[in-house]
Amino acid sequence: MKRIAVALTNRTNYSKLKKILLCLRQYKDIEISIVASSTVLLERYGKAFEDVLRDGFKIARKIDCALMNDSHEAMAKTTGLSIVEHATFFGCTQPDMLLVIGDRFDMLAPVVAASMMNIPIAHVQGGEVSGTIDNVIRDVFTNFAAMHFVATEKSADKLRHLGINKDLVFNYGCPAVEYISEIDVGPVFRPEKLMKTFKRVIEIGEDEKYFLVMVHPDTTNRHDVDMDRVLTAIEKTGRKALVFYPNVDANNSEIVSGIARHNKNEKFYMIRHMPLEGFIHAMAHCCCMIGNSSAGIREAGTFGVPVINIGFRQADRERNVNVTDVGDDYALLDQKIVELMDQKIEPQNIYLKKGCSQKIAAEISKFLGIDHHDINLTNVD
Repeated sequence: MKRIAVALTNRTNYSKLKKILLCLRQYKDIEISIVASSTVLLERYGKAFEDVLRDGFKIARKIDCALMNDSHEAMAKTTGLSIVEHATFFGCTQPDMLLVIGDRFDMLAPVVAASMMNIPIAHVQGGEVSGTIDNVIRDVFTNFAAMHFVATEKSADKLRHLGINKDLVFNYGCPAVEYISEIDVGPVFRPEKLMKTFKRVIEIGEDEKYFLVMVHPDTTNRHDVDMDRVLTAIEKTGRKALVFYPNVDANNSEIVSGIARHNKNEKFYMIRHMPLEGFIHAMAHCCCMIGNSSAGIREAGTFGVPVINIGFRQADRERNVNVTDVGDDYALLDQKIVELMDQKIEPQNIYLKKGCSQKIAAEISKFLGIDHHDINLTNVD
């Protein structure tokens, strides 16, 4: 039996790894050991760990390590506490591999602990370029990892230029994009499809136009996005909006304060977390997505949703054709909202490759010395 530790630290980790985990679950000689920490556990961020339990996975350890101060110091201290606790968990469980995804600071702790303990690391979504401190952290993961699962040829090229052995770089696409492409979003929006009860009942009709807004802090620029101006621009349209709270990174208070200024707007629904399937349903049927989240850059193209990307947090990330950048030009934002909010765009996604998660699971099993040829991974659920 081989044990794979899976680190989940924030709201989106599980949704991005879900299809891989469903595939790995089919191997009788693989045990999945999930360790959850930081904001994935917190009620104020929607208790995202419940999505894991809902799908029948168990959480082997919960690590309480998140310092909630809006500062870079809090990020650093959270990382330090988390390294200690992850090292203890790895020492007790002796995993044969650690599976991680992405580029966020809160994932740095399990990566550092595992590398110091000679635990091989499989890294998903390496080689990408975005902005802020994420670029540095993503490349740190790359240098620690033993296996590299990238989503595009450009990302694969970057890893090879960094000196990574080409035989350890697998360009299989994005597992999150693969998974959402298989979700039946239905022909119209239905609030019950959001899979969660919120403080306010979401009253959006089947044919009603609404925005989806998701803005996260840029840890290197506190004023990257003016959330108040973003929501004011949407108010001018008279349409409703699903507005998501930001992640825990330093400078998030700027965005939270901007949201608070619009709390009395009955057309705005403020949301802390939504299960993946519900979020994808909401994304697929919105008239326009606005913000600086990678979800707009990566996933939204699957449904041809117009995306207005604000600020410079995603400055260098590879884009689908549905993305329009406005930087910090809020007059241009007003213009593009009017121009794009009823536009239909042909669905297309450069991050999508069929069979992505199945191939990743097979490569991991091969690395661990497990025979994968007799595993049927079709219709995995």
